Amino acid sequence: MRHVAIIHPEYLALILAGRKRVEVRLTRNRSTPFGRVAPGDVVYFKARSGGFGARATVAVVDEFEELSPPLVAMLFRRYNAMACGDAAYWISKQYARFGTFVHLTNVRSTERGPEYRDAPGFSPRSSWIVLRRAAMRRAS
Repeated sequence: MRHVAIIHPEYLALILAGRKRVEVRLTRNRSTPFGRVAPGDVVYFKARSGGFGARATVAVVDEFEELSPPLVAMLFRRYNAMACGDAAYWISKQYARFGTFVHLTNVRSTERGPEYRDAPGFSPRSSWIVLRRAAMRRAS
C-alpha cells in the first residue's frame, strides 16, 4: 500500500535529516493509520500547507489500544527519542486511546508524490490517507 502523511514542516526536516525515525499517531478513536499500515508499505510525507518532501518505507508498525494517560506517558519515554515530539504534543495526546508508531527506513527526498485528493475517505482535514494500488494491466 501507499500512504500520504501530512505533517508539520519541522517534522519533515527531521525525517530528512534522519533524526525522526518513527511517525507517531495518537487518537481517541480508531482512525487511520491504525490497522491500515504495514511493513513494506511506502509513506509519502507532505508538509502541511506545502508540497511533498520525503518518502519512506515502513520497517515496523507498533500499535496500541485501550491507552490511558499513564500508558501514553510510558510510550513517550519509550519512543520520543526516535519520534522527536515536543512536550506539548504528548500532553495534548494524553487521553488518546489508540496509538500507531510507524518506524521508517529508506528515507528519500522527493518533491513528487501520488495524487491523493480522490482517495476514498479523503477530506481536507485528513492527515493520513491510505491509497489503493493502481490496478495492474495484463499483457494481452
